[in-house]
Amino acid sequence: MTNELTRRLEALERRMNAERPSPGDPLRVVIIHGALPPGEPLWGVAGPHEWLREPGEDLDAFADRAAAAARELKERLLVLGGLPSTEEQNSAALAAYDLWAASDDGVPPCETSWPSRRGFA
Repeated sequence: MTNELTRRLEALERRMNAERPSPGDPLRVVIIHGALPPGEPLWGVAGPHEWLREPGEDLDAFADRAAAAARELKERLLVLGGLPSTEEQNSAALAAYDLWAASDDGVPPCETSWPSRRGFA
């Protein structure tokens, strides 16, 4: 998971929790990332309700859509992402993982935070 994606997801979570229309609105949004599938969340769950991200749907648009639906249903917690818990989520996760695995060249990304190795032979 890149630092840029982590930063974007944390900013989205802060924005969604700050945009509550009234002080009595009980909905809390939590975004879980770094699980299956790699990358951005593909589903949202609030109580017994679930929303899947549409193909090509922007993460912010999906998050807003799921939050609006959860508020309408008077749910108190919306979780975006996480480990799959239904057949639909599992199918979405496996498809995303297959795409990710097919695009992976097997070479880990360059680590830039390591100290310089100059001077070592």
